[in-house]
Amino acid sequence: MKTIRVAHRGASAYAPENTMTAFRKAIEIGVDCIELDVHICKSGEIIVMHDSTLDRTTDLSGKISEVPLEEIKRADAGAWFGEELRGEPVPTLEEALNFIGERAITVVEIKDEWIAAQVLETIRRANATERVVVISFHPRVLDEIRRIGSSIPTGLLIGESPEDEIPQAMRFIRMAAEVGAGMISLNHNLVRPRLAYEIRRRGFGLWAWTVDEIDRMRELIRMGVVGITSNKPDLLNQI
Repeated sequence: MKTIRVAHRGASAYAPENTMTAFRKAIEIGVDCIELDVHICKSGEIIVMHDSTLDRTTDLSGKISEVPLEEIKRADAGAWFGEELRGEPVPTLEEALNFIGERAITVVEIKDEWIAAQVLETIRRANATERVVVISFHPRVLDEIRRIGSSIPTGLLIGESPEDEIPQAMRFIRMAAEVGAGMISLNHNLVRPRLAYEIRRRGFGLWAWTVDEIDRMRELIRMGVVGITSNKPDLLNQI
């Protein structure tokens, strides 16, 4: 079975994360999915950024929730990565969805627990409900996506310390089942043979993040991981 190639924040090893340039690079590489992160800004729009503040990846500072879109659009999200990318803007989710289009599935990670409805409204406004997957570390986000009538596929993100494989697998399975998630996406360090088997044999899709070493990618595939998220998605084309 072919591995689902997921570009983490776009092809973020080669371009500034969560920008149109990173998404364009991922499409050029040839991926199945592009993962991006979203927050809500002060004026109510959903913007694409991993952190809850502007500090790390732009030349502005402050909490995203306290800055309106008009000001965020003046931020430079590229110069930190390379001088040739100076002037790269911060995209909104709607802009990213329109740009990616049908060239890849957009995997939308909802970072804030309380913005599921606004994200879903944005997805619907972009006519993108058939080409997205919603993921989150917050079970309540996935539960809300389901409760407000969406048929969008969802995945539960999990990152924690390894424990005994079978009890940990069963706990992950219960967590995903309770919120109707069809996919479990694990920190790749959690993925071990028996844990992977227990998850897969109960019908859940198993994804892993964030993997940039080709040998580890091969190990995960042998254990039945179907989706691999990477900053270097071109490596997956070599497998």
